[in-house]
Amino acid sequence: MSSSTNHALTSLRNIAITIVSIIALNWINELLFHRFEHSEGISWVFLPAGIRLLATLFFGFAGFIGLLLASIYLNFQHFAFQDDTRALYGAVAASGGPYLAYLFAKHWFDLRPRLGNLTAGRLFFTGILCGLVSPAFHHAFIWVETGLVDWPALVAMITGDVLGILIVLFSVKSLIKLTDPADVDAHLR
Repeated sequence: MSSSTNHALTSLRNIAITIVSIIALNWINELLFHRFEHSEGISWVFLPAGIRLLATLFFGFAGFIGLLLASIYLNFQHFAFQDDTRALYGAVAASGGPYLAYLFAKHWFDLRPRLGNLTAGRLFFTGILCGLVSPAFHHAFIWVETGLVDWPALVAMITGDVLGILIVLFSVKSLIKLTDPADVDAHLR
């Protein structure tokens, strides 16, 4: 198999992993945190935001594509958006925000393969950045379309994304530590 074929298959695998992870974690989030919804689709705890960040950190552009496809599916098939335009730009914001946070982290922290120099502090900073950027994108699109900003919804979305990201990041870090303590200690000090 050629290297370009191998790269394409790896990208397709990473896209599929991202899609399945987002849809599954959205389902789990709704089971666990439905009572914490501010409004339809905006929760005070949103676990999929953590997978959004991890998918872009681990898979780069393939993670972005997986997020975009999963978000399009969820926005058109699961959530009740007022119109198709909002569903589409919601999907762009949901995937573009984490990818932008990843690109900033890659640039600012000179990320290496396997996230070699992404310390716990840098990961925390990137998580907070992602938790701010994605909701800001969502509400910027709404503001451009309507001229209005729903400040309580924006605060709920930022809070939900940041909490979801931190829960997922610390859970993943704990799982890695349980399976390979040297790997966590070497990479996330």
